[in-house]
Amino acid sequence: MPARFLTASWMALCAITGLVRCAAAQSLTVSPRDTAIDVSVAVLITGLEPQQQVRVRAVRTERPGRQWQSIAWFHADGRGMIDLVRDAPDSGSYRGVQPMGLVVSMDLLGGVPGSERFSWKWTDTMRTEIVAESRGRRLGIDTLTQWFAGEGVRSLPVRDSGLVGTLFVPAHASGPLPGILVLGGSEGGLSSEDVAAVLASHGTAALALAYFGTESLPAQLDRIPLEYFSRAVSFLRAQTGVGRIGVLGTSKGAEAALLVAARDSRISAVVAYAPSSVAWSCICDETENASWTANGVAVASIPPGRDPDYHPAPGTPLQPAINYRYRYRDPAVRRGAEIPVEKIAGPLLLVAGDDDHLWPSLEMARAVYQRRRDAGVGAHDELLEYSGAGHLIGKGFLPAGSVLIAGGRLDTGGSGAANAAAQRDAWPRAVRFLLAALTQR
Repeated sequence: MPARFLTASWMALCAITGLVRCAAAQSLTVSPRDTAIDVSVAVLITGLEPQQQVRVRAVRTERPGRQWQSIAWFHADGRGMIDLVRDAPDSGSYRGVQPMGLVVSMDLLGGVPGSERFSWKWTDTMRTEIVAESRGRRLGIDTLTQWFAGEGVRSLPVRDSGLVGTLFVPAHASGPLPGILVLGGSEGGLSSEDVAAVLASHGTAALALAYFGTESLPAQLDRIPLEYFSRAVSFLRAQTGVGRIGVLGTSKGAEAALLVAARDSRISAVVAYAPSSVAWSCICDETENASWTANGVAVASIPPGRDPDYHPAPGTPLQPAINYRYRYRDPAVRRGAEIPVEKIAGPLLLVAGDDDHLWPSLEMARAVYQRRRDAGVGAHDELLEYSGAGHLIGKGFLPAGSVLIAGGRLDTGGSGAANAAAQRDAWPRAVRFLLAALTQR
């Protein structure tokens, strides 16, 4: 029976019998309690007095000694209910109506506010206790359990033809499966496994592919052959039941995704988070080297450089976008390194924030979008722009955490709240975009 019906019935009984207190009916429920990391849940508190003030806390243990918490204050409505799907908090860790606001706004307990990053692995099952308290008394408690890989999703290590990756395959599927190549950014390694696991939970075959920084691969992002990614596309296409192929890349992975899709007509759709419109020089010790090669030849790229007017104060986080924008400013240099995105056969979805301090992703996303328009292609492309968001627009409901990375040395821009708002809008649109593009008959 729905919680709202039970509450109304109990309150009616209280009125009829003249009972002063109905504390036994006070409760907090989370629905669904057990769900994917990208699913929004409902939190409902019932059995309260009209206008009663309640403190709601969310608590999650990242690992021993690191506990994350958020707090929000609410007033019950005239029926003695608080509904986080409907109600904005009076004050607390987040603002506005956000059903998952308690989760995304959690911060490290005892730490400096906004200074820590939340860490996770795709194998994690994350449990968050949500507690309602009032007048020094606990009113109700429930537990939200979130996971990346749904029931029956299989993970298979891939070490085929020099590839280093993890293939995620759903338990049940009818018809051809969409195949999605998932590429992380300059952090390297198999950092895209979590996103691939979530995509498999939506019914796709998703290959999280490392391209440097682990096992037999290059140690640095330095002259990575684009043919490596094409081998991964071939691997995906060879899997039983896999049909059309898409690519989802983030940051340098988005740069690679666009470069590969421009050369490989087998790719039917691209989702690019914080993308680039050009090829950049490597992120490596030999900074003059290209990031990528094609047929053994370095892909033309924008060379290294620093803005002579940028003098960050000692000890302050760096904003690399200033130097990237300085290097990007010369039209002739830019033209020589532009990715020929007009050659990409399928549609693009581009995701970027206007406060990216890592590199000017929104400026470059607009350039990609316009170049395809000017070429008479891209009628089904989408460009998602997010005000106040930075580089770290996520793909699931996780604590947004600090916008600082690399031990606090780099500022990625935006804010945890703005990044979380962008994630909330962009990710379901990205999933729908890929499924629509890759399951057309």
